[in-house]
Amino acid sequence: MTKDVNKINFYDDNNHDYRDFWVGRDYEHEAELIAFRKLLKGRHYKIAMDYGGGYGRLTPTLLEYADKVILVDPSKKQLAFAKEKLAGLNVEFVQQQKKDNVPAEDNSLDFLAMIRVSHHLPDPNPVFSEIARTLKPGAEAVIEIASEAHFVNRLRYLKQLKAVPSAPVPVGVHANGAEDDTPFVNHNPKTIQAQLKDQGLSVLDKLSVSNLRHRVLKEHLPMPALLGFEKAAQRPLAHANFGPSIFFLVKKG
Repeated sequence: MTKDVNKINFYDDNNHDYRDFWVGRDYEHEAELIAFRKLLKGRHYKIAMDYGGGYGRLTPTLLEYADKVILVDPSKKQLAFAKEKLAGLNVEFVQQQKKDNVPAEDNSLDFLAMIRVSHHLPDPNPVFSEIARTLKPGAEAVIEIASEAHFVNRLRYLKQLKAVPSAPVPVGVHANGAEDDTPFVNHNPKTIQAQLKDQGLSVLDKLSVSNLRHRVLKEHLPMPALLGFEKAAQRPLAHANFGPSIFFLVKKG
């Protein structure tokens, strides 16, 4: 199969339903909600975008902090699921047509969330540039990255007497059940922070998320214990980039 480097609608594959990915991942979902609410506490926006929002998993939470949400995704299939899930809510649905594009006018958004998207971006710079273009001056965004520098990986690199790579690291090419090539990469949080700065996006806050994402821990610890630790540890562990997912709260300008 010839790889289409411009393909973006990975989750239209008939053999794959992204909703199935979240079955059994209640801890990760709740950990992300904790992070979202922690970063956005006390804030409210007029127009927010859920970029790469899929079937609308996080959109209801975003609506707690925004008057209107524009849900953007390249997948017709996921947007159809989202329209069903979010019926009656103040959500506009937009299909992304171009790779690395944020479909909005210059300086038009008060807020943007990009969660679980970076792992499909071997080069995130074009998207960061688009985010900066579409945010109003002083507007904010929450950008999540799949981290290559999490604690377990750092131990592996240390065992090999190697440093965590500054460049993105490929970790796979297939979604669960999908037949088409789908890029999956991890990023170095230090590199990401520098790239955000280069686009005029200053980091206001950072959280380490899904810190106990390990099969053994999830099997043996009750959910309240997992989430109690998560809530307490996200900010203290952020400095060390401990977890597999890093959430940045950034501001334009």
